[in-house]
Amino acid sequence: MDPQLLRSIWPVFSAETREQIQAIGAKVLGLEGPSNEREADLLPSLKRLVHSLKGSAASLGLDDIEQVVHAIEDGLAHIRTDDGLPRDAVESMLRGLSGIEAAMARGDAGQAPQVDGLAGLLKSLGRDVVLPESAAVLSGLAAKGLEALEFLEAALGALCSPDVPDRAAVVRKAMEWARGLKVQALEAGSARLATLSEAAALGFARMEPGGDAASLAASEVAGTLVDLRGQLEHERPPQAVARAVETLRAAPVAVENGASGAQQAPVQQEARASTDHTVRVAVKTLDSLALQVELLVAGRSQQARRSESYRALSDGTHEVLRQLERAASELTLAGGGGAALDSLRSGVTLMRSMQKRLLEVSREAHRDSEQLALVAQVARDDLRDLRMVPASQLLEPLRRTVREVSARLNKDVALELAGGEVRLDRRILDALKDPLLHLVRNAIDHGLETPDERRQAGKPETGRLTVRVEPRGARIAVVVEDDGYGLSPERVRATAVRRGLLTEDAAAKLSDAQAARLVFQPGFSTREQVTATSGRGVGLDVVQATAARLQGSVDVEFWAGRGTRFTVDLPLTLAAALGLLVRTGTTVSAIPSDSVERVMRLTPDDVGTVAGRVVARVDGSQLTFLPLAEAIGLPRLPLAIESGRVQTAALVVVGGDKVLYAIDEVVGQQEIVVRSLGKHLQSVRHLAGAAVLDDGRVVPVLNAPELVRAARPETRSMATESRRPRILVCDDALTTRFAMKSLLEIAGFPVVTAADGEEAWGILERTSCQLVVSDWQMPRLDGVGLARRIKSHPTLHSTPIILVTSLDSPEDRAAGLEAGADGYLVKREVERGRLLELVRQLLPANAA
Repeated sequence: MDPQLLRSIWPVFSAETREQIQAIGAKVLGLEGPSNEREADLLPSLKRLVHSLKGSAASLGLDDIEQVVHAIEDGLAHIRTDDGLPRDAVESMLRGLSGIEAAMARGDAGQAPQVDGLAGLLKSLGRDVVLPESAAVLSGLAAKGLEALEFLEAALGALCSPDVPDRAAVVRKAMEWARGLKVQALEAGSARLATLSEAAALGFARMEPGGDAASLAASEVAGTLVDLRGQLEHERPPQAVARAVETLRAAPVAVENGASGAQQAPVQQEARASTDHTVRVAVKTLDSLALQVELLVAGRSQQARRSESYRALSDGTHEVLRQLERAASELTLAGGGGAALDSLRSGVTLMRSMQKRLLEVSREAHRDSEQLALVAQVARDDLRDLRMVPASQLLEPLRRTVREVSARLNKDVALELAGGEVRLDRRILDALKDPLLHLVRNAIDHGLETPDERRQAGKPETGRLTVRVEPRGARIAVVVEDDGYGLSPERVRATAVRRGLLTEDAAAKLSDAQAARLVFQPGFSTREQVTATSGRGVGLDVVQATAARLQGSVDVEFWAGRGTRFTVDLPLTLAAALGLLVRTGTTVSAIPSDSVERVMRLTPDDVGTVAGRVVARVDGSQLTFLPLAEAIGLPRLPLAIESGRVQTAALVVVGGDKVLYAIDEVVGQQEIVVRSLGKHLQSVRHLAGAAVLDDGRVVPVLNAPELVRAARPETRSMATESRRPRILVCDDALTTRFAMKSLLEIAGFPVVTAADGEEAWGILERTSCQLVVSDWQMPRLDGVGLARRIKSHPTLHSTPIILVTSLDSPEDRAAGLEAGADGYLVKREVERGRLLELVRQLLPANAA
């Protein structure tokens, strides 16, 4: 098919195919169960779906997809209504569907929708593929490739460590091995293997600078290496596959193509009938429509504000008229008058006419505002209904995932799904797919035991995994629970220490609940080796980041030997919502109104301390009481209650947890549209985003679940004990500044930056930093001047400072050390790892 035509048709084909794959997978799993529990139409409807998908793929010339579906169709051809599918056939069909999904993902990204491991899939589905002798060539390549792969895996492990003696050299060597493998693959005719090798080389190149980009690249490289291993062990040369496919397609497909029109006619009629009632809408179009509706809601608020302004002007005009009429009466009584009085009365008449017109405009504006409010409400409700989809679309695909992962790990797992009828925002559903897959795979791999281990522990051999969606008012909870080992705090502590996230002393001080939260740290994994399921250092941190981005939170509970439960708390929808505007100091913030149960005024008698924490008595219960300013990182100002006055407080409620936050006043309440703050602020957990008020002000929107979670005693204690020392990096060259920042962050240190000495001094005056790394030659205030200021300051004089410069003469070193610098590095030494070594030497022992 013409590539341009395929691109134009692809979005419709992709959406339809994904629905068909989900339906086929569910029906294949249904055929495995007892025959007395099956629907009578299960097998015929499955065959119709498979045949329809095969015809669609064939019409677009998608040979790989067509061959896999054709093989599934052959496997169903001899199945009778009362028969079931054997376990191995079900697993083969599910693997085939996963292969098609991966090919569809490539097509969505603009690549060729090829199915990886096509020959192996066809063979597992019962289609024997006879390969030519070129397989022997690839066999020799596999032996060489596995040697290269072992080196690449070792290089990846080294680069994921906080301490790499020569990062650039490791990256360079890894790229050489990867590109050498690519050359060998091309010589053997394996284009797929060559593509994966090049992808690995490019991934290693992105890891060289360090920082967040290196972490993301590490995850991609790990996945590529897993794919490389599978390719080397199972794949055959593409030329051989193509020839075998042509042989298989020669006669039987031609016969079926001749009959396909008659068989597809009922399907096409069904499709035409369904289009009378439904229509496909691209997500991009819905997003655009959502933006317009949000602007409409914001415009309605602005219109209402203008209406109130008109009313205020009308009231002011009325008061002016009263004053003028009184002045005219007083002039008349005083015997004055004449031309001045006539002019005054004429002005009063004109003013009265203007007041009447202003009153009419005010009423019209009010009517327009009410009408606009109605239109906005209806449009928002309709759009919300358009975006709300059943949670079953999120849950049902997990059946195949659980089946594939449990089979790969030789574990028996019974999956229980609940809450599929709950409807939630499509944007939330789409964002949850990958995090939920991480949680499910994590539960099977880390949580559930093998059948032998469960038997020895007195448990049923089949592990139980439950995934449910629970409605909680205006929010939902996605719960993933297993009945396995239960999370091990001791193992988590040991892993955190080994990976450099905590010192041994800090880890030992953590409670079990605090230690459990460490699994959400970036780069955390208890797996020592990278596998297809675990060990890549990503996963649960993605779950937490996604929850925060969606104005939610994630929590973990565990019971030794009995299981683990992860709960992701989220809003039902991301559409515009009511926000309570509160002021703390000079900062106005918005809290989603559905999370604020009430606002109250507390007296000094209502507040006290229990076990060292401040609590307030509300309705007979003792609730944690905290200043909101402290929770969101603002300077802590004295509370009214500390001086014996009445204190305003907001009761924030999420699920069953309640926290009282002290505020200065409630500014008001209005509809807000939460906007993302971008990747630069995604790590600020208490922020859900920002909103523009009807008066044009931009206010931060607070993440209520995170506020409640952060108020828990164990969380507040953990935040204090596990805090790493903050380092200030100062350099006027952006590239150098970023390079040093990335190097320190990948080692686990929080970093703030400044472009010159004056900016750095301002940061030091308001922010606690435990060490300073500064360039020498900078505008306004250079590194030597900054060092002198620090060492002469009464409270900052003990802060270590390292000068990093290109000046390498003995005189320059002496001048820097004389100014008070604790360390002196030439810039080329930074790349050799000397900076991290010096930082660890200079930091206090309990901080490093």
